[in-house]
Amino acid sequence: MPESFNRREFLTQAAGAAAALTAASYSRVLGANERMQLGLIGAGGRGRALVKSFLKSKDVEFTAVCDVYETNLDKGLGEAGKGAKGYGDFRKLLDDKSLAAVVIATPDHWHHDQLAESLKAGKDVYLEKPMSLSVEEGARMVKEVRAADRIVQIGMQRRSAPSVHAAKKIIDDGELGTVTLARAHWYWNMPALKKDRLLQGKLDWDAFQGAAKQPLTVEDYANVAFWNWRYFWAFSGGNMTDQGTHLMDVIQWFLNDGKPPKSAVCQGQVQRLQPSQTPDVFAAVFDYPKFLATWTLAYTNSYQDGWKIVFQGDKATLELDNKGYRVFPDNGRDKPLLPASKEEKLPVPTEPHVDNFLACVRSRKEANAPVEVGHQAVTGPHLANFALRKRCRAVLTAEGKVAAG
Repeated sequence: MPESFNRREFLTQAAGAAAALTAASYSRVLGANERMQLGLIGAGGRGRALVKSFLKSKDVEFTAVCDVYETNLDKGLGEAGKGAKGYGDFRKLLDDKSLAAVVIATPDHWHHDQLAESLKAGKDVYLEKPMSLSVEEGARMVKEVRAADRIVQIGMQRRSAPSVHAAKKIIDDGELGTVTLARAHWYWNMPALKKDRLLQGKLDWDAFQGAAKQPLTVEDYANVAFWNWRYFWAFSGGNMTDQGTHLMDVIQWFLNDGKPPKSAVCQGQVQRLQPSQTPDVFAAVFDYPKFLATWTLAYTNSYQDGWKIVFQGDKATLELDNKGYRVFPDNGRDKPLLPASKEEKLPVPTEPHVDNFLACVRSRKEANAPVEVGHQAVTGPHLANFALRKRCRAVLTAEGKVAAG
């Protein structure tokens, strides 16, 4: 998608792309009048939400669903609809040659292997963010996708949101002046983790863990770690990478051609969500060539509830959140804040990003959030996690690796 896009242009071109589809577009896996068959790997809450978003397109259907927890599998099959087949092993799902593409919505530690196996099976892939569990793993994923020549979309829906494209145009047009500071935050007042949440069906704990095998049994561990896998280092980079992928991508995209920072520092704590390992309160600072960026999260307070990114220039300030964007001219020191000079009230939905992926599967054009974008977006948060855990300043080397510096 071009960087400068208004909402009308976005919707018009999207409609035009759909209308331009021909029978030849479907020839790789479909006949002219057939619906696109999809598979879901990971039928938890996010996976099932994606099924709903995909099924808003009337020419697709989910015919295969995989999950290692039978309750999620049953729920996923219910969302997919009549005739969908269930699997406990994603590799068996990938053996289904009728599937044009798969949607992967599993924990982070499975993303690399499931993407790689999907590519080997000849599938196009919609992969939830964050793309990788480490910078090095992300670099491998980029190479593997480019060697396979498949369509891969990373689930970073801001890349397909008209309001976000319109906000970028404000910066591109110079309305903020010189931006030297970008601030991202996410604030939610979260309840404590439940420590007695019992499984409602069979869980294949070994399959869930994969290569990230933990020393504790499912009976000892899964009451917390299975339900809250994002808060444990073996399975995830925590909210630093999960939420940070979205927000740091927008900052980099708007101000640094999508490239990651040179270095990062970070402090964090587990304040409420014990026995989490990843912090629920943190503050990170990222060093870019021409500006600084901060990324703070607190899951203990709902002031300014949700996410927000603030770009501070010497002429004006841009606020961007799930409601849209606002531009506030700089009125100088000791003067009251001026009213917003521009404002767009538009949420950031998932459906345009899904529609873009489906259109690219048919047309074979590049998706809005390809693997390079996914890799660069999460590199900065990976740096911050390295800095947090090693208690150091983390730098990105010329070879694209993370080191203390």
